[in-house]
Amino acid sequence: CIRHSSMYAAPEVFGGAMCYKSDVWSLGISIIEMARIGNPYAGRSEEEVKKAVLDGDPPSLSTIWSCDLVDFVNRCLVKDVEKRASVAELLEVSVSL
Repeated sequence: CIRHSSMYAAPEVFGGAMCYKSDVWSLGISIIEMARIGNPYAGRSEEEVKKAVLDGDPPSLSTIWSCDLVDFVNRCLVKDVEKRASVAELLEVSVSL
């Protein structure tokens, strides 16, 4: 379903440029969805999701979660794909936890 998939799409995906780091963004959204028991973009149309992803701040976890988990998610949800953590970088962080 296109609408459902857009809730996990990284900013660059909306511009037609997908890469491995796009999946890192999707991982961050999935972690938030599991923690909150709901997708942060639930109930929005595809256009509303696109606008929120492109123009808004990335979603984040509240401070009830561990600093390590919040930081991990924040590293996944960096809008600039060049500055977003890679899978290798995230694996290094998770191993050290």
